[in-house]
Amino acid sequence: MSESNKILSKRQLITIGVIFIAVLIIGIIFLALGFNEAFYSESSTVRSIFKVITFLGDPIVFIVMVAIFFIVYDKRFAKNLALSLLYTVYLNEFLKNIFQDPRPLSNTDPGEITPENPDGLIETSYGFPSAHTQSAVATWGYIAYEFREKLYFVIVMGILIFLIAISRMIIGVHDLEDVIGGFLIGLGILVLFINLEPYGSKQFNKLNLPVKLIIVIITSLFLFLLGILLFPTSYLNLLPTPPAFTDTGRFAQVCGVMLGLGIGYVLENEYINYEPSKLTLKWKIINLIIGLVIIFVVYFALEAFRGVFDSVFYRYIRYAIIGFILSYLVPFILIKLNKSKQ
Repeated sequence: MSESNKILSKRQLITIGVIFIAVLIIGIIFLALGFNEAFYSESSTVRSIFKVITFLGDPIVFIVMVAIFFIVYDKRFAKNLALSLLYTVYLNEFLKNIFQDPRPLSNTDPGEITPENPDGLIETSYGFPSAHTQSAVATWGYIAYEFREKLYFVIVMGILIFLIAISRMIIGVHDLEDVIGGFLIGLGILVLFINLEPYGSKQFNKLNLPVKLIIVIITSLFLFLLGILLFPTSYLNLLPTPPAFTDTGRFAQVCGVMLGLGIGYVLENEYINYEPSKLTLKWKIINLIIGLVIIFVVYFALEAFRGVFDSVFYRYIRYAIIGFILSYLVPFILIKLNKSKQ
C-alpha cells in the first residue's frame, strides 16, 4: 500500500510550505516578545493532563503503533512508519549533541523535587530540538498522510501533534524554541521521506536477499558507531548529578531497531509473507492480542536486565531483538497459528 503511494502533489507541498512558514514566523514573533518559557503551567492539574498527552510521543507508544499496523493493517506501511520515526529520532539525537542546548529544568537534578521542577521530571538530554515534537510530526504526520483521503482524520492527527508539542512546554521540559525547531525539522524530514521512500523501496526490492541483508547490517552498524564515536560522553556534564549512563544509548536504540526490524522484514518477505489484508476481522483481533502480548513480554523482560549491565552495546542488541521479533518472529507464529486453527 504505502510503497505504491505517489509523492506529494504540488498542492500538498504548497500547503505544507504555508504551514512551515506560518509556524516559523509565529515562533519568531513569540521569541522576540520574550515568550520562550512563558507556556509553563504552575497548575498541577494542567501539568498532570499534559503529562498524559506527552506520553503519546514516547518510544513505547510508537513501538505499539508500528506493531498494530504491522499485524492488522499493512506491513509495508508499518515498515515505512518505523523508518520515518527512526530517521527523525537519529537526526534529532545528532542535532541535540551538536547544539547542546540546556533544558529549562537543567539546573536541577533528575527526579529532584524543587520549585522549578515540582513534578521531579527526569530529563537527561539536551533541549533543542524537541524529540517528542519531531517524532510526533514524523509518525502521526505519516499516519495522517496514509489516510489523507479522510479529512477529519488528518485534522485529528494535526491536533494531536499540536497537543504533544505544547505539552512539552506546559510541563516545563522544553521551551518554545525547542518545540518550534522540533516541529520544523520533523516536518522537513517527513516531506523528504514521503517523496524519497517510493524510489528507495523500488530500488531496494530489486536486490537479492544477501545484498539486502548486507545493506541493512552495514547501515545500522555505521550509524550506530558514528553516533557513539562522535558523541561518546553525551550529556555527562549537562546536569549537577550526571546520569548513570550516557544518552548515546539513544543511538543504540534507534540503530538496534533498524537492524532487527530490517533483517526481520527482509526475511519475513522472503520466507513468511504475512498479509493481514487476507484475514477476517476476528483473526486480526486474535493476532493483534497475541502479537502485542509477545512484544510486551519480550520488551519488559529485556528491560529488566537494563539495571544489571546496561551499556550502549546491550541497548543496541536489546532493541535489535525487539525489532526482529516484531517483524519476523511474531508473523511466523501468527502464520502457524492461523493455519492450524483454520
